[in-house]
Amino acid sequence: MKILDRYIGKQVFVASLFAILIIIVILVLGNVFQEILRELAKRPDLSLAFVLRFILLVIPISLSLAVPFSFLTAILLVFGRLSADSEFVSMRMAGLSMWRICLPIAWISLFFTGLCGWINASVTPAAKMEMEGMKDTLINYIKRDPMLIFPDGKVMKDLPGHLVWAEKKEGKLKKFQMVKMKNDEPEALAIAQSSEVSVDLDGEEPQLLMRLSHVNLMVKGEDGSFMESAQPIFMKDADTGFSLAKYKGKGDEVKDQPENLGLKSLLSKLRDRAVSPEMRSEYRTELSTRFAFSVSCIAFALVGIPLGITAQRRESTMGFIYSLCIAVTYYVLLITAQMMKQKEEMYPHLLVWIPNVLIIALGLVMFWRLSRK
Repeated sequence: MKILDRYIGKQVFVASLFAILIIIVILVLGNVFQEILRELAKRPDLSLAFVLRFILLVIPISLSLAVPFSFLTAILLVFGRLSADSEFVSMRMAGLSMWRICLPIAWISLFFTGLCGWINASVTPAAKMEMEGMKDTLINYIKRDPMLIFPDGKVMKDLPGHLVWAEKKEGKLKKFQMVKMKNDEPEALAIAQSSEVSVDLDGEEPQLLMRLSHVNLMVKGEDGSFMESAQPIFMKDADTGFSLAKYKGKGDEVKDQPENLGLKSLLSKLRDRAVSPEMRSEYRTELSTRFAFSVSCIAFALVGIPLGITAQRRESTMGFIYSLCIAVTYYVLLITAQMMKQKEEMYPHLLVWIPNVLIIALGLVMFWRLSRK
């Protein structure tokens, strides 16, 4: 029996790994083209390390989706081939029940369920949180390197009410030009030989600091337009700063999003009495979704085995089509339940389990009928 268990288990496990690898590559490349290329187009000076780090963060997020779907695909392909080769007829003639034949698949499904549970509970939230910190927001660029917010030789408009142009050389902004705008009209113009950029995020009011060298400054007077009233002023050195207070709070909002919280943080939020009923419902639904999604490996195994055997198809495309239909149906039902996550009276944390219940019930009925043949 050990030989048979190894024979079936090895084929399903290896096929699952290959399917996971293919799906991850597709999902990673999709995210890279969607996110990274957009970042590189806006700021081509982003380092290769930034791109590689982003890809590494996408992998665990992709795994949470890829593992159940890959496991289902592997079961359909392997059991469809065994059925087409009449190997199941030989196993049944040897006196083996369907439950005994599929025992190694049960152990593999438990392994993938535990793996998905760990990924969904801890790894994916941490990766999402880290990825949010790398995305295109001013405060995130400043935290990594304040020079990143200034494109080389292009106008920068990220500082409200200011237009900045400069060239990056030797860690400084050369040929620095900055226009302060008000009501779409210039109020001040600063032209400097160079500028050093630093940041203070630990003070009471976080600031982006700029030390200008050899500055020509023109400030609008009380009467007339900028060109009519401005008078030039020359300074050897000048300091200026920009408040980042309104940007700093955005990181806290991202941290409190349910999908970005780890398991301990979610449980802590649920115990916090100060949390609003709507947010409590979101946190509870997110927690249930992670475990429900992990159990989908067991659900897919129950429905995949009888479907793969009864299909009796050798073509790999049929197995992929079946798995795609089942996975899409499952995900549509899950997303529909998640759309009610703020409606506590609808018990959304229980609704997310409905796809598992339906697929497991269908799988048990199909398995029972198959075992009686």
